[in-house]
Amino acid sequence: MCRVNVTEFRNNIFHYLDLCVTEGIQITKNGEVVAVLSGPDSKYYEALTNLCGCLQKGDDGSNYDDLIGEEILRRCGY
Repeated sequence: MCRVNVTEFRNNIFHYLDLCVTEGIQITKNGEVVAVLSGPDSKYYEALTNLCGCLQKGDDGSNYDDLIGEEILRRCGY
């Protein structure tokens, strides 16, 4: 995983957007990681699906973000 400060990231954002497809990027501010950027990965969505049980079999995931949000709220008791 690559580590870059906010200023460097801002100045070369298109380079890092291309790079994040193949490796994760930690973005730092004052030496502390404030964000992690990674490319889309179907295994990530598959892992979250298995972890949360949010998607029903056959669901295409088109409303995946809404389902994840609902699942998080449900698990937090809201």
